[in-house]
Amino acid sequence: MAPQDSLLFADEGDQKEAPSAHQPWKILIVDDERDVHESTLLAIGRECICNRKLQFLHAYNAAEARDILNREQDIAVILLDVVMESDDAGLRLVHHIREELRLHDTRIVLRTGQPGYAPELDTISRYEINDYKSKSELTRIKLFTTLTAAIRAYAQIRALNLSRRGLETIIKASKELLYLRGYGEFASGVITQLAGLLHLPEEGLVCVKQGDQDLTDRGELKVIAAAGSYSQFVLKPLNTIHANEVVELVFEAARTRQNLFLEDATCLYFGTQDGSEMLVYLASGTYTREEDRQLLELFSTNISACIDNVRLLEQRHEYAYQDQLLGIPNRLSFLQAIDTRLLQQTPDQMIVLIDIDQFGALNDTIGSQNGDRLLKQIAVRLQQHFRQQLVARISGDTFAILGESYLLKPEAISAVFEQAFSIANNLHMLSATQGRVMLEQQEKATDVIAQANVALKRAKQTLRGGYQDYHQSMFKETESRVQLLQGLRQAFDHKRLFMVYQPKIDLSTSQITGLESLMRWRSDEGIFVAPMDFIPVAETSGLIVPLGEWALRVSLVRIGQLRRDSGLDLNVSVNVSMVQFAHPSFLDMLDDALAFAEAEPDWLELEITESFAMHDQATVQQLIENIHQRGIRISIDDFGTGFSSLSYLENLKVHSLKIDKSFVDRIGTPDADTRIPETVLSLGKALDLTVVAEGIETAEQYEWLKQHGCHLGQGYYFAKPLTDKDVKHWLQEYAANHHYRASNA
Repeated sequence: MAPQDSLLFADEGDQKEAPSAHQPWKILIVDDERDVHESTLLAIGRECICNRKLQFLHAYNAAEARDILNREQDIAVILLDVVMESDDAGLRLVHHIREELRLHDTRIVLRTGQPGYAPELDTISRYEINDYKSKSELTRIKLFTTLTAAIRAYAQIRALNLSRRGLETIIKASKELLYLRGYGEFASGVITQLAGLLHLPEEGLVCVKQGDQDLTDRGELKVIAAAGSYSQFVLKPLNTIHANEVVELVFEAARTRQNLFLEDATCLYFGTQDGSEMLVYLASGTYTREEDRQLLELFSTNISACIDNVRLLEQRHEYAYQDQLLGIPNRLSFLQAIDTRLLQQTPDQMIVLIDIDQFGALNDTIGSQNGDRLLKQIAVRLQQHFRQQLVARISGDTFAILGESYLLKPEAISAVFEQAFSIANNLHMLSATQGRVMLEQQEKATDVIAQANVALKRAKQTLRGGYQDYHQSMFKETESRVQLLQGLRQAFDHKRLFMVYQPKIDLSTSQITGLESLMRWRSDEGIFVAPMDFIPVAETSGLIVPLGEWALRVSLVRIGQLRRDSGLDLNVSVNVSMVQFAHPSFLDMLDDALAFAEAEPDWLELEITESFAMHDQATVQQLIENIHQRGIRISIDDFGTGFSSLSYLENLKVHSLKIDKSFVDRIGTPDADTRIPETVLSLGKALDLTVVAEGIETAEQYEWLKQHGCHLGQGYYFAKPLTDKDVKHWLQEYAANHHYRASNA
């Protein structure tokens, strides 16, 4: 060692920087001479540069250097011999470092003991070599100076790259927040990025201020994200943290709106133009050098801008995933929650769809504003009763709950509606119908919701206020109904539907008075589909409206032809569905059908069900009045199978009652109970209504009905429903056998 170096050792003794707790700088020495390794350690092995110790790694050839570079990270400086096992071994190693390993932050200092092998300037530039020294000129002080310059350059490049990567990560995160949880996740990302940027452990928390007033209490600061030992305080007030020094530091930063730097802790304040405030506490001290402060200021500026974006995105997220009226999760949010449970395979999970019975009618009565208030009360009650479960609104007055099945028993949900709801000083008793399905062995949330809907519809069809658990057979039934509906549409389009006609006979004179028109469907394969199967499907789909209009027109055209051909004074009865009868254009359809067939109104009789005649009485009564004024007759079908108000029936402008076949079947059986047909006959006489018995199949039934004063009858005893081709021949034959002619013949 040169004499001047001994003097420098003495002079520099007071200039050494105190060691810190930071990780040492890693220095890789690559040289095939052991003396070079030992002399380097002897010269600067105990020094500190930029407040950190030095850690030396040793490689004696290029292959060993490659191994070290593959397993070690964050190597600050490589002291590399140019000539080792070959003349260009050092340069080839540099190429490997820069081009293959892509290590561009690490500083490379070439050393050679043979000046004649010095690389050219273009080689130094091409291989990104940061310094070049001959071994003879690297005295202790020059080695220290060279390493200090290289380490400072490495530190600055690392800081800039970390800053750039940190900022890019935050910016990217802000763009992707729409797919994340929102503000809390963004805040967690801030902890991670700051810790990486400042080389600190991820130990800290993020707070936001609650309310718009000036900060006066530590409880007004809420922890929205945390890492490390502070994770337990997420979503809790700041003053619940037991470490008083943490609480006071964060509170002081919030109160003064300033960054605070301590030896063992840091608190950063972020504010935005719209008044949002966020504080980040890190449980470690930070550098206070000017470049670190500048880096933090740049970081803070970006974070403040990101906070504004996050607030906006979180609002969008709320609009997308939260019901704006009720403040609870909506359908989309509920579907996501189901998908999460399915992905996690959480056991014993169930969803329940809850439909408020008759809510539409109630909403019309109390007004939409009061209806909204009622929905809010329902949402609050459901949340109170099922605090640990997810409550959402799926649509309109349909709610949903996701949770453990043993907590979602039907009686537990029904209990929510046991107490009346108070709206505008009026009490309203409600009931709810439930559709239930388990998540076990399910795959998609949309399938689960669809199954729950199937169960809910089935429950509403059977018992309002009850419940129905989904089972696989329901899916098959639903699938069959869909296929049936598709087939029915095609049959209608391809004219596979047709009408048949069953005669009505005057029981006292045996004369034919008219025909009942009945719809039939024969598939392309020649198979008949029962009306009891396809008519309900047509009704629920709305297809019954065009089908019914077509049936009216065909029936009126045919009865006109039969009247002309037979000379008989015939009318035709056409069944009208509740859906068709309630259609706002039904009267127009009637008028159009009569005009199309050039038929008289008294040729037509409409048969409606008893249950529909009692439905929405004022509307039905007015509609029947309008039909009566046109001269069209009204008959109540299946009378006695439903519930009727006799006083209401008295006021309806109906012309006839039909005794259902189920009551006619009892006539003539052992111990026959004929009280209902007797009652209907007596009622018809009292109200001056024509009584028609359907389903007459035996002479005994015919005689009993005739003796008890039943006016008209139909059934297999007289004739089965006849096709369009057969009905004319049957009329001729029947008239001939009974020796009568119509008065207008």
